[in-house]
Amino acid sequence: MTTIPATVRERIELPAPATARAGGSQAGNVTIQDVLAIIRRRMVLIVIVFMLLSALSVGGWISAYLYFPLWPAEAFVECISDKPKAMQLADEALDVKEFDRFILTQAHFATSPEVLMDALKTAEVRGTDWYKRTPSDDQLIDFLDLVKAAPQRGTNLLEVSVSTRSPDDPHKIVNQVVTVYLNRVKDHNTSEFRNEKETWEEELNTIVTQIADKDLQLARISKQLPPGFASTGQNPVALDYAVDRETANEYELMFRELQGLSNIYNQPGGVALSPQDTQLVALDPKVAYLSNTAFALEQQLEISSKDLGSNHRSVREIEKRLEVTNRQLTDEQQRRLTEILAYKRAEVNTAMLNAQHAWLKAQEKLTDTMAYLSDMDELVTQFVSLQEDIDLAKQNREVVASYIRELNRIIRERTAIRVELRERAMAPIQRSFPQVFLLPAGIALSLVFAVGIAILLEFIDTSIRTPQDIVRHLRIPLLGVVPDVDDEEVDIEQIETAVRDAPRSMYAEIFRTICTNLQFTATAAHQRSIVVTSPRPEDGKTAIACNLALMLAQGHRRVLLVDANFRKPAIHRFFKPRSNKGLSNILVGDGKAQDLVSPTDVANLSVLTSGPLPPNPAELMGSREMDEFIGEVSGQYDHVIFDSPPVLLASDTCVLASRTDGVILVCRAKVSSRGIGSRAASLLSRVNAHIFGAVLNAAQVARGGYFREQLRTFYDYRPDDDDISATLAHAPPKLERGGAEQEDS
Repeated sequence: MTTIPATVRERIELPAPATARAGGSQAGNVTIQDVLAIIRRRMVLIVIVFMLLSALSVGGWISAYLYFPLWPAEAFVECISDKPKAMQLADEALDVKEFDRFILTQAHFATSPEVLMDALKTAEVRGTDWYKRTPSDDQLIDFLDLVKAAPQRGTNLLEVSVSTRSPDDPHKIVNQVVTVYLNRVKDHNTSEFRNEKETWEEELNTIVTQIADKDLQLARISKQLPPGFASTGQNPVALDYAVDRETANEYELMFRELQGLSNIYNQPGGVALSPQDTQLVALDPKVAYLSNTAFALEQQLEISSKDLGSNHRSVREIEKRLEVTNRQLTDEQQRRLTEILAYKRAEVNTAMLNAQHAWLKAQEKLTDTMAYLSDMDELVTQFVSLQEDIDLAKQNREVVASYIRELNRIIRERTAIRVELRERAMAPIQRSFPQVFLLPAGIALSLVFAVGIAILLEFIDTSIRTPQDIVRHLRIPLLGVVPDVDDEEVDIEQIETAVRDAPRSMYAEIFRTICTNLQFTATAAHQRSIVVTSPRPEDGKTAIACNLALMLAQGHRRVLLVDANFRKPAIHRFFKPRSNKGLSNILVGDGKAQDLVSPTDVANLSVLTSGPLPPNPAELMGSREMDEFIGEVSGQYDHVIFDSPPVLLASDTCVLASRTDGVILVCRAKVSSRGIGSRAASLLSRVNAHIFGAVLNAAQVARGGYFREQLRTFYDYRPDDDDISATLAHAPPKLERGGAEQEDS
């Protein structure tokens, strides 16, 4: 793998991994640079929309100032509620505070139709310009919309306001509405509180009856509860149940242990002897006697063997006596061990039976205690529930009693609401609409809307327009951006041969950059066979292939340009082949490459046309003859460039791409969509084609575009033709040749 220098990596954006590339288009995060680029590209649209919206904003503000002004006036009324607090028998959260709700109620009452109808009948309101201009049928409806009442947050004040087109009307209307409202409040009848009192007295009697009934139930349940529950609040049966359960668990554990020990003693092989068992056997009198006898015989045998020899008759008799004694000792030890084991077995079995009996007794007692505990728990639950109900009922009783006392006070004093006028409405001194700040705000909003529309149009447009779109959405490297030929300052008659016809143009310089970037995508050995394709027709892939071949040939490289487009061949229109035969003839065995390849007027460049169009292009591309042809021409030329059909329209390109070193994907700016480009790149990746990169073709010069400054700088930096002629005239011949060679390279 070739290592790409850091300076080149800054020029060529590397692609994402193949898995991410095959997954489709995934837009990256939009940066501030992207937004600024959008603004530059859409500057004309932004300016037009901004000027239009600004003109509408300024015109609307001036029209409102001259013909639709509003003059405000407001009066303030202090409202003090003497009502009792609303009843809340349960812990329910209020949507709004009680006081705020009271003020809102008064605001609604101040703008009610009854109050406003009475205000319309006053002489002061009838004498205003508003009353005279408003038709009689619409007066009440317009008056309902004209008069506003709203509480002042954090105060007891209610603001009543009116805004009219005449500065002489609003304060007169507001003062008359407030006067009518105050008169109606003073005449408020408290009969509703009498009816409410009767309702709550019935509710209080019901609560008292419920408390008495629940007290009787509580006393009856208390007699059935255990003695210690009333004083401690805990169920003593639960403590007994815990003790019985612990006892049963202990007996069960003891039984399980003895049962396991019994199984060990009763198994056929017995158990291993402990040191204590061995000591008991050794202390048995008979075993001790036999053991001492055997020891004495061993001592006597040892002495006799030394004195008389091992074959003496006395020695043999001692050996027989020792053998008999050892046999008796072994039998006696075994008998004694058997007796000990039988004793232990019987002892363990007896203990196991006793533990089992105690466990069963404990289980019976635990069952009885659990049944009794269940009954007591139910009674305890009822007892606690009744206590809670009684406590809640007593709280409700106190709340209802207090509320009834407040109702009695209001009925007695006949003062449920107190309202006082704190500030009368004064004649307005300035307009409320339109205000001056609306003018710059409208202009600022116009600018925001203009920029927003430009950005929206940019994001709605899903076509590939910029190099960032190639890297961000297609996830492949960008080899270069080719400008639209119409924006080129040098006249180019035929775009397919622009590098040959106008070698000093910006168009040719772009292809030099593409060739340079192409060198760093792979080693020279892995760039011999290159397929040039595009997602769809009319993207300019043939022009890119021809100019790329011309530029590589001008760099002193042997290049073969092959027309592999069996659907719509075009190479023969730009280069004059010496024969009508071409690639299809080679693949069917009707000719050889060295015979059908045609030289061109450009040094180091040869072309091979498509030949007759075959009925089965995909089969020919995937044939063994195609592999042999690629191998043959790759050995003869430095680069073999194939102009193939669009990858989304014909399967030929995928078949050919999988057999060559790599692919160059050509996308046409503002024509190829991001989805189409992504599908083309994904399709090539699925056939394991190596994508060298993409070329963005026909990128137009526009404000904020990519070539306006480049074109201007390039042609300003280039010397004039007169300067070049003068330089060559005074240069020595060797320098002229060197310069020519440098120009060719």
